[in-house]
Amino acid sequence: MVLNYLRTLQQQGVERLPVDEEARAILRAWMLAARNGGRMPAPPPAAMAPSPVSAEPQMQQEEAPRPALRLDDIPEPELPTDEPRPEDDVPFFRPGGQNPAEAWEAMQRLLPNWKPLRGLGTLRPTPVFGQGNLSADIMFVGDAVNYHDEKAGKPFQGAAGGKLDGMLKAMGLTREQVYITHLVKFRPEQPRQTLNTRPPTEKEIRFSAPVLDFEIGLVQPRVIVALGVIAARGILQRGNLPLAAYQQEHGSYNGIPVVVTHHPSYLLRTSDLSERRRLWEEMLYVMETAGLPISDKQRGYFLPKN
Repeated sequence: MVLNYLRTLQQQGVERLPVDEEARAILRAWMLAARNGGRMPAPPPAAMAPSPVSAEPQMQQEEAPRPALRLDDIPEPELPTDEPRPEDDVPFFRPGGQNPAEAWEAMQRLLPNWKPLRGLGTLRPTPVFGQGNLSADIMFVGDAVNYHDEKAGKPFQGAAGGKLDGMLKAMGLTREQVYITHLVKFRPEQPRQTLNTRPPTEKEIRFSAPVLDFEIGLVQPRVIVALGVIAARGILQRGNLPLAAYQQEHGSYNGIPVVVTHHPSYLLRTSDLSERRRLWEEMLYVMETAGLPISDKQRGYFLPKN
């Protein structure tokens, strides 16, 4: 209300406004509160109460001169945003190790009690580490650990994991030949949680990003496959775009090509052959990018039979 009143005066040609020290103190408090992301304190009823604005502002006689405040000197308020605050800064995740095997073991020791993630208080305590070849050409990344993953201690278990195994088999691969992991290595926690799992929050993904970055640097794959839109958003950082937008334009992570496709659980919900064919074409592109051979039979999957 006060800002609107001041802008109205400014539009009418008023450049200076007499204010007393109490009003100045209130303005300073507002600006400090806004810069700190807090709520602005309400002014006392008698302070800074704007009178109705007429078409032509009238000059008021003052018994004694008061210091004038230029309207141009009043900055726009700095409103709180969703940007990370300094206290949200995530340190590097660097477990150490002289070679990939040592680095992998060091990660397994460090991650379960790594303070930036454990301090969130929103994740369950048991991590599920990536699985597969530490020198794999292809890395598959999902969103977060679920009940079946946590119970087995391995990524992509349960029905969705079975679909991923089927995709790998069609590609002529096994879990031991690729690397499979999640953005968030801990299962997101919920009250009275049983088998259910919620999607990870943006903060959980942001605080997990250094761990994934360490894994990618450790494996150094030729291509990364983002399984689902949450994984795509976490890896490519293009905002809350839909899956189709990520699929239309291939991205990269530190120079490594990233292919975005449906989460394997999608295959549990659709029998549309055109959608299944599209997913398979994305896997063919992954194979080509990784330099793997592709047979005529593989290229012919889901094509009409003569």
